[in-house]
Amino acid sequence: MKRSWQISRRTMLRGLGVALALPLLDVMSEPTLFSAEPKVVPRKIPVRFAALYMPNGVNPHHWSPKVPGPLAELPEILAPLEKLKSEVNVISGLQNKGSFPNDGHYAKIAAWLTGTTITKTTGADINSGGQSMDQLAAQYLGQYTRLPSIELTVERPNSFVDNNVKLTTLYGSHISWSTPTTPQAREVDPKQAFDRLFRGQGGASGDANKRASALTPWDDRSILDFVMDDSSSLKGRLGPSDSRKLDEYLTSVRDVERRIQAEIKHATEPHHIDAAAFRALPQLDERVRKFNGSDRKTSHEELCRLMIDLMVLAFWTDTTRIATFMFGNEVTGQNFSFLPGVNGGHHEISHHENKPDKLEMYKKIGIWHVEQMAYMFESMKAIKEGPDTLLDNSMVLFGSGIRDGNAHDPHDLPVLLGGKGGKTIKTGRYIACKPETPMCNLHGDILARLGLQVDKFSDSTGPIKELIG
Repeated sequence: MKRSWQISRRTMLRGLGVALALPLLDVMSEPTLFSAEPKVVPRKIPVRFAALYMPNGVNPHHWSPKVPGPLAELPEILAPLEKLKSEVNVISGLQNKGSFPNDGHYAKIAAWLTGTTITKTTGADINSGGQSMDQLAAQYLGQYTRLPSIELTVERPNSFVDNNVKLTTLYGSHISWSTPTTPQAREVDPKQAFDRLFRGQGGASGDANKRASALTPWDDRSILDFVMDDSSSLKGRLGPSDSRKLDEYLTSVRDVERRIQAEIKHATEPHHIDAAAFRALPQLDERVRKFNGSDRKTSHEELCRLMIDLMVLAFWTDTTRIATFMFGNEVTGQNFSFLPGVNGGHHEISHHENKPDKLEMYKKIGIWHVEQMAYMFESMKAIKEGPDTLLDNSMVLFGSGIRDGNAHDPHDLPVLLGGKGGKTIKTGRYIACKPETPMCNLHGDILARLGLQVDKFSDSTGPIKELIG
């Protein structure tokens, strides 16, 4: 006897697709982190945004400059930026209050771009509390590029339970959330990331005029058409848990549909891309194909630099304008013994217990991360866009969700912002915000320079006025 609650696979497939044709009802939508629907103001010159996350905090004794104002003498960890200090701002006093209720690392990283409080869970019912600001930007600006955003990392996500804080470690693997319950999938293989970003854009042929896509989007659309039928009756037969899963699935399907439409539009419209960018494609392709990640100890820096180069080239070719990169999952044990004077894993060293030898190693790991940022800024500064540079037309956020890994301190987060945001940011300064200023104030400023006007984002209270001088 067939029970009334059983649903055939065909009925499920038919029911899933039809929500694409339905209006989004208030009862179906996720709560927003902003007080009104963003107003998008198109910009003549595209502004790009990248967020690069450093796990496990930083040695707090060697991060902040001594005096607010123009950057003069840099602390040791920021010393690699000496030749680039006119291109960056160091910002202090920021915090994510939403990360306070839960102890440990994981709640801090999940809140880094959302400013929200996670749901404490050891299971699959994860909830970051809100959409991350990068995905809010991608949602509205992705129509102009081949990909709405790209998410990169060097480590696969964790999914075990950390019994010290009674939380799933999945929270520590993501900074980008398309919905509160949907973390963005990340690319960990540079070869796959290259193919996703650049296939059909000239490749080894170097044909800068060739715009044909290697995808077959019409086939994908036929799949979507196949499942468009009878969802209203299906939703009426689902319980709360299945209904939530269905809504999450439909959100993913809508994202796929938007990407397909962007692919078609991007493939058929003329684009003026610097010929030098197309010449760089096969060179980067060769590097990612040769990369051998089997020896993590010696290949970590090369993998990070490949991912940085992928983001820079994606911005240069206008393949996407939004990118995130994680130098590792929170609580990563990445071994930094390849650095002179360092012996051990990142997380273990970050719990320095104020021991001088560990603090010194912790400092050197922080310096290494800033060296990678200097590499990125130099690459972007070398790319000309008319009278400006790619760095002039970008904003690159770098930092961590905690200040000191030993104390899990969520106050006065280490924050560095590179680039001029379309020449709307005055750089070369140390901006000391009032203590306990919401980091979401900075997120709101970034969104505004990307062209999204929002009255409020999460717990933001207003702009950081010092950014404009």
